[in-house]
Amino acid sequence: MDKRNLSKIERPVATECVMNMANRITACATHVVTAELIENKKILLLNFFKIKDLAKGNTEAEFRTFLSHEDYITQDLNTSKTKWITGTFERMQNFTLFDHVWDDRCHKWEYRLNAVMRSDNDSGIVENFFKEYIDREDKYIPWEGIHRFQQGVLDRKLAARHKKETDKIDAVMDPIKNPPKEFEDWVWERGMSFSRYLIYKEEKKGEAVCECTHCKTIRTVKRKDIRLRNNEKGICPFCGSRVTIKARGMMPGRISDERWFLYVDPMEKGFVLRYFRAVRRIRSDKYIDLLIDKSRIEQDMFEYSRAIYTFPKGKPKYESYEWGVYKQRGECRWCPDTGRINCMECILYPGNLPAAWEHTPMKYSALEVLSGNMPTVAMRYEDAIKKYIEFPKLEWICKMGLNKLAKDIINYRYSGSTVGKIWEKGSTIYEILGLNKVNTRLLQEIDGDHYELRLLQVAQKIGLQFKPEQLKEYYETFKCNTELLKQANRKVTLHKIIKYISRESEKYPIGKESGCWHYSYMRYQEREDPRIERKQNMAKDWLEYLGWCKELGYDLDNMFIYMPKNFKKVHDRTAKEYQELMDKKAAEEKKRREREAKKRMEETKRALEEILGENENVQNAFQVKGKGLLLVVPASAEDIKAEGAALHHCVGTYVDRVARGETNIFFIRKEKEPDKPYFTMEWRDNDIVQCRGSRNCGMPPEVKAFTEAFKKKMLETIEKDKGKGLRRCG
Repeated sequence: MDKRNLSKIERPVATECVMNMANRITACATHVVTAELIENKKILLLNFFKIKDLAKGNTEAEFRTFLSHEDYITQDLNTSKTKWITGTFERMQNFTLFDHVWDDRCHKWEYRLNAVMRSDNDSGIVENFFKEYIDREDKYIPWEGIHRFQQGVLDRKLAARHKKETDKIDAVMDPIKNPPKEFEDWVWERGMSFSRYLIYKEEKKGEAVCECTHCKTIRTVKRKDIRLRNNEKGICPFCGSRVTIKARGMMPGRISDERWFLYVDPMEKGFVLRYFRAVRRIRSDKYIDLLIDKSRIEQDMFEYSRAIYTFPKGKPKYESYEWGVYKQRGECRWCPDTGRINCMECILYPGNLPAAWEHTPMKYSALEVLSGNMPTVAMRYEDAIKKYIEFPKLEWICKMGLNKLAKDIINYRYSGSTVGKIWEKGSTIYEILGLNKVNTRLLQEIDGDHYELRLLQVAQKIGLQFKPEQLKEYYETFKCNTELLKQANRKVTLHKIIKYISRESEKYPIGKESGCWHYSYMRYQEREDPRIERKQNMAKDWLEYLGWCKELGYDLDNMFIYMPKNFKKVHDRTAKEYQELMDKKAAEEKKRREREAKKRMEETKRALEEILGENENVQNAFQVKGKGLLLVVPASAEDIKAEGAALHHCVGTYVDRVARGETNIFFIRKEKEPDKPYFTMEWRDNDIVQCRGSRNCGMPPEVKAFTEAFKKKMLETIEKDKGKGLRRCG
């Protein structure tokens, strides 16, 4: 309805018919109402004349109501200015449609109608207009029909307002999916690991039947083997779990254990903390007897609350929602938090962190480490978020814009020489970073990480001063290669090297499946500019090329060799030459190892012949009577490799260890099939380390007896002779 046009309609004045009606109903009503159709009969106009005002000579209506089939609006006519009222007749401030009065004749409370239609014609107009809302059994026609209409309008408007609110909530909640099964498994296995019980009942003296709720084992144990006391902590004798011991006859109907768990899901501009309540109930025997479900354990988990975090201006801000009845409307759904659910203390699931809050300030928090170390300890993680933001020394680094460095401080352990060292106990930012003011500002300007911090620390130590663009170019090219910073390790200046690599890498290939490709690809995901990937590929290959040239004996003082034109072509040619050299050296090394291995096995053979001389009738073998097995010493490295290939295990890779004297390899063969591989035994440090058959199968009884006899014989000899000649096979 157009309120502007409606307000222009001439204000009604009481007619003689209205005055007469008012005089007749003075004692039983407060208003006389007239009805008419306007706007092509699309709007019903009701004019309300106050009887008291009419008695005083004021013939103007007190207010008028416009009603369409979709909406209604009331205009207050007591003021010269246009004033609109949106309330129903039952909720208007200065008007009451019904009064609750005492009827002396019936001696009971009755409702009295305060508004009376001027005539039957007026009533008929209303009834015809709202005929779908009129019930002929109504006591107060047409007012009850008007009430239904107005209430329906209110309901629709309220539903529209609710839908507007719920649509916003749904837009936030719909992308949030059910957590993975790994989360639920972690909750019951790790987070609720404290909720494990050993229920016992003494069947006879000295024995008790124990039931573990974790491994589900039911078995009789001797009381002397385990301490069984009600409510004491102990260890399950079946699965080794830490349990609470419960006497069967002293158990309550149900033992209920519950914890709140926190699962983090990523959002577009933050993350959502999802609170789950997990409950595990342990039923007593009497309780089980009353149920159809006879299981001992009952457990369930449900999500009750969500807190959506965003970080405007770096400070945490959150909106909370809870699962409940929405606006007392009878619908269970996600609603704005009313504080009904107290789930602040909870256990954080670390399985999907820190990826879940990767793009928020919390990406550096490492709270998942804390939760992983204490999987059953509840904490107020919303307070933990605030405390992290307020952490003093990290706060300095974050406010300086050193975002990458803050991430590294939280997520990495500082070991080795490839990352910059952080002095966390430093009293100033310069002490923490180990840099002077100039280099600190430089690091801040480029938002440097711990690699660039390391570069600056080394450069500062050797007296090399970078400019921001120089450090950035160097890092984009060589990452954290500090060796090139030293002048002794290069033939020209860093500027010339970087310029050379930038030029030669213009058409350098990217995306090839190699170690370099994988590294570059990961960097490419962070830096969309492929030139950086090309430079890194080129730089890595160039440093590799210099190593090849050194091995090949090339003159690196020659700039045509040190920084050749058409580098990729020269690189590939040099790689081929280097590979040929390495193949030659590898072949020589292989022959050397095989000679060493053969020499080693010959020594072992002679030592065994000395130890096992009683079996001299069996050539190169140790025989156990009645078992039909032989012990054979391999003659060469090829024999070991052939053994591994035949039995499909990895003994073929042990040649180098045999050559170095770190271990000994023996073949166990059947006496009837001395040339057919059967089992392979490793002897090291005067003990049988392993003995494997085809596809790493275990030993049958006869092989096990054979190896034990061999070990016994060897140890007896070692003890007797203190290892004379045995170091070579020990």
